[in-house]
Amino acid sequence: MTFPVHISVENKCENTSAITLLERFVEEAGKKFDLTISETPSGDTMNAEAVIAVPFADRENIRIDFNIYASEVEDEHGTGLYFHMESAF
Repeated sequence: MTFPVHISVENKCENTSAITLLERFVEEAGKKFDLTISETPSGDTMNAEAVIAVPFADRENIRIDFNIYASEVEDEHGTGLYFHMESAF
């Protein structure tokens, strides 16, 4: 059984790209979790979104990793980046 999640990045700063940040998270998460991409990351420099699924047992771990990733990216690029994850049920 898998747990689907919708993830998105909104970018209001000029020094990075929302789609690049989202693709980077999906790539890193794919190395750690048995990840299934339900909706390929899409978007542009300002907004990006994807739907991924992880084993049900990893549903909290993927949220934790997403929050850590968001914090690291904000440290790297500054404010103006908004990360969102929610159940895709």
